[in-house]
Amino acid sequence: MSRQLPQPSRDSIDLVTVLAALADPVRLTLLRGMYASSGLVDCATVASGVDVSPPTVSHHYRVLREAGLTTTVAEGRRRSVTIRHDDLEARFPGLLAAVLTPTAAPGALAAPSRAAVL
Repeated sequence: MSRQLPQPSRDSIDLVTVLAALADPVRLTLLRGMYASSGLVDCATVASGVDVSPPTVSHHYRVLREAGLTTTVAEGRRRSVTIRHDDLEARFPGLLAAVLTPTAAPGALAAPSRAAVL
């Protein structure tokens, strides 16, 4: 029997909390792994791309869920997770796409010339 772990309602998702959760590189990597997949994915599968201990991964998944970014479903010892696309798009339109869509490589954008600044 599966059960959904507690998470904030759509209306109580807070932008500051979401951005704080996204500020951690490990959580951002986990979220990008989920974003690349569609639907419910196994937590262990997504976490295989990060080099941290299982308890630390569990902590990061909890922070993402409590921030309102993800939904976690427990079935026995197995956990599956998905991004709350609809809820986040309703609260903060364009945020997920802006944060999770791959961007140009670092340094690809030229710095403005000194003449352009003056």
